[in-house]
Amino acid sequence: MKISNLLIHLHNSVDAFSLKQRHVELISKLLPDARISVATGGRDFLEKLPEADCVLAWEFKSDWYANASKLKFIFTPAAGHDWVDVDPAGRVRTFYGSFHGRVMRESLLSMILYFNRHLGKSLADQKKRIWGRFGYNDCAALFSQQVMIIGFGALGQSMAELLKAFGASITAVKRETGGFECYPGADRMVTFDKLEEELPDTDHVVFVLPGGAKTDAIFNARHFNAMKSGAYLYNLGRGNCYREEDLLIALKNGPLAGAGLDVFCEEPLNSASLLWQQPNVLITPHSSAISREYIDLFIQEWIGILREI
Repeated sequence: MKISNLLIHLHNSVDAFSLKQRHVELISKLLPDARISVATGGRDFLEKLPEADCVLAWEFKSDWYANASKLKFIFTPAAGHDWVDVDPAGRVRTFYGSFHGRVMRESLLSMILYFNRHLGKSLADQKKRIWGRFGYNDCAALFSQQVMIIGFGALGQSMAELLKAFGASITAVKRETGGFECYPGADRMVTFDKLEEELPDTDHVVFVLPGGAKTDAIFNARHFNAMKSGAYLYNLGRGNCYREEDLLIALKNGPLAGAGLDVFCEEPLNSASLLWQQPNVLITPHSSAISREYIDLFIQEWIGILREI
């Protein structure tokens, strides 16, 4: 697809999520015949919008479409549909980022290895100058474990690919049966209604679900109680899929041995949250997709889509 007038507005409070001059130079080489405008701010973006036929942006509001008669495509790096409103007229096509798995799967792997290899103990012993070599006898190898990925879209599939390379056995869980095709990265695929049958045999339960009413508290106290004793939970999707009070009970009283949490119902996580005080919790600040390669990956994906449409 040929682009005549490209408008870019990729400013973000996270520096890794913001456009750099090297990105502009790369885009200029990839699209030598296109007019490329980089908005300096929100007002500048809206002023230049009427001439654009393609937009790269983090945010696009519903009422802006009325001022964008030439616009054909919006590309956003975001995987979630929170910031870009759908065109009410159905004229403009929106493409959301699906490249995040290449970064987020490394974040997940680091969490799993943190627990499997007792790295929390290592850090604590190091501070105290303790040579606690005999405290590692129950370390587990990922190649001997079962990993369940709840939400098996692009993110889940990318995570499965990496974990399979370490020898883990993967159970993929989808909420619905539609599009339930076999994927080579999964050893087994089940629907959400079968979850309680699978949880007792699962060592690591991974959530990469989107937010919204359909996933709100979808994993409840009944599911926590069905989990394997000594299992671990990880959430790199959205924080609404379980109630944090249910998670805390499972962490304090079992069956959970620990949790790696990147997302929360309330962000930033309130300083009064009891999750901060749990010794068996690893907290990261919604950072699982942050990397210096982020915008590069987005541009690669965007150009690939352009060549196909």
